Amino acid sequence: MVVQKKKTKKKPVNKGKVFNWTPMRKTAARLMSTGLKTQRQICAELNVTEKTMCEWKQHTEFMQEVDRLTFLQENATRAGVVRLALKALGIKENYIDEDRSTYLDYLEFILKTIPPDVKEDEDKLKDLADAIMNSAKAIGK
Repeated sequence: MVVQKKKTKKKPVNKGKVFNWTPMRKTAARLMSTGLKTQRQICAELNVTEKTMCEWKQHTEFMQEVDRLTFLQENATRAGVVRLALKALGIKENYIDEDRSTYLDYLEFILKTIPPDVKEDEDKLKDLADAIMNSAKAIGK
């Protein structure tokens, strides 16, 4: 005997409905874009249910705004990423004996991230490359 599976209906995305922006929805989009808080934390801060947040996230306009705001965050820019890598590098430097390959990976990443139009100062770039090579030799990689 063959058992047929019951077809489940897919919940339609709210593409046809108009999404009205309110100060609370704008704040939710901004908080989501930073990536610093979970959805549950954002809901608690705004005093909305997670179901409500999920409904907002079903709207294309809401998620497009979250994406737009995410790209405006400093950590999404090249300079922001390099700053984060430099900060992590400072932390990793204290544990170089235990984690030397990651330390060199961060140095290599920073070197590769330097945009071509900034490389006109070849002396600084060469100094950075030399420092990476010396660090690699010093720790035996």
